[in-house]
Amino acid sequence: MMSKKSPQLRFEGFTDDWEERKLKELFQPSKNKNNNGLYNQKDILAASLGTELIPKRTFFGLKSTKESVKNYRIVKTGDLIYTKSPIKGFPNGIIRSNKGNVGIVPPLYCVYTLQKDINSSIIQLYFEDKNRLDFYLFPLVNVGARNNVNITDLEFLEGKVTIPKSYEEQSKIVQFMEQLNRTIALHQRKLDLLKEQKKGFLQKMFPKNGAKVPELRFAGFADDWEQRKSHEIFQTITDYVANGSFASLRENVSYSKKKDFAIVVRLTDYSNKYKGPFLYTSELGYKFLKKSSLVKGDILISNVGANAGLVYRAPNMDVPMTLGPNSILVRSDGNDTEFLYQMMKTTYGEKKIKEQIGISAQPKFNKTEFRQIDFFLPSNDEQKQIGTMFSQLDKTIALHQRKLDLLKEQKKGFLQKMFA
Repeated sequence: MMSKKSPQLRFEGFTDDWEERKLKELFQPSKNKNNNGLYNQKDILAASLGTELIPKRTFFGLKSTKESVKNYRIVKTGDLIYTKSPIKGFPNGIIRSNKGNVGIVPPLYCVYTLQKDINSSIIQLYFEDKNRLDFYLFPLVNVGARNNVNITDLEFLEGKVTIPKSYEEQSKIVQFMEQLNRTIALHQRKLDLLKEQKKGFLQKMFPKNGAKVPELRFAGFADDWEQRKSHEIFQTITDYVANGSFASLRENVSYSKKKDFAIVVRLTDYSNKYKGPFLYTSELGYKFLKKSSLVKGDILISNVGANAGLVYRAPNMDVPMTLGPNSILVRSDGNDTEFLYQMMKTTYGEKKIKEQIGISAQPKFNKTEFRQIDFFLPSNDEQKQIGTMFSQLDKTIALHQRKLDLLKEQKKGFLQKMFA
């Protein structure tokens, strides 16, 4: 007997309860294989965290040696696929419907064809909500030693989904969400284009390979850039251990995951886009760490570990900040901070910094080694022009990123409210 439900948010004109169905009532395993070699490498499709199956060559290019694809499974338009292998953030794999052309997928994938008159894209949308995906898959799968998911084609179909009975309501939901997906994709392309433009400017507006002038300059500037040592550019080059010995740091500085007087800024926080969770220290700890206290926009450089040489910045927070271990703080009194930050983010700048990393099991460099790095600098006026341009470009990129994040959050909300 079917259990009936209805979603929180619906299109006008639809009032019938949705119905709970086993997937095996809607789909059956496909037996179509590429045995006759009709399809080749160019036809291989891959499932991604995006919304559609896309050509594998988009991700990996075409292999130089011919890959045998005769045992690959054929995927027709409207077919459902289950990856049966982990994808970032999805340990049990993901489920996608093929909205594009006929292609082939690796034998590991499960492929299913419709046996009922439904819009297969409604099933993909149902499973784009991670909570629903996990709720469906966890009771059915076992993860093997090699992270492959142990489940047969038929076992996968034993779970239940709740969908509209009406094909028209299914299609309304699909059309709405696909329009939202197109809007998200458009904003993603705009953001990617801006990032590529910035990358191009970084390559052309700073000297490289020993040159004394950049390829691209603002009008009115023609002088050679001047080579200077880091210790001549930055009047402050300090770090966490500048505050005292490890023994004194242990004695005077305590840490807590609960909110306290000051945030201890770490590379982890930058990686999390400064969204938390943070590590805090007390007012006494903050005062003891005064040599590495931070203000918004300070330039920070990771100097230990796999990310040694990565340049990042202190955030704009409403509490005091101090620098944590394994990074260096640099400040300049007479040069444009924005220019200096962008200079060190160039391929050439990163290369100069990473040249200081020693050959050891733990990649690292220290303040003394950083002081000896050579950089090329223009006049202060040219620095300000370049710094202002990149600052505006970064603000535009951040604005587009916020718009994109908002659209993704809106989609997440719709996926939760438009399904039972």
